[in-house]
Amino acid sequence: MAKEIKHTAGGKHMTLDELAAFVQDAMRTGAAGHEPVAATVTFGGKLRTVTVEVDVRADRLSKD
Repeated sequence: MAKEIKHTAGGKHMTLDELAAFVQDAMRTGAAGHEPVAATVTFGGKLRTVTVEVDVRADRLSKD
């Protein structure tokens, strides 16, 4: 089973602290680090949202 981790910018664009919180959330949920990350960006190229699918199956977590 996969769980979607999604963080949205608190303002017009995402800050480094918000991006760090996203990574921390994903890793604590069980992300191994190789999962692809999707992002929505503004016209100017700033991050608006970031999303990752994390495998949270019990058998996968017990092996790590």
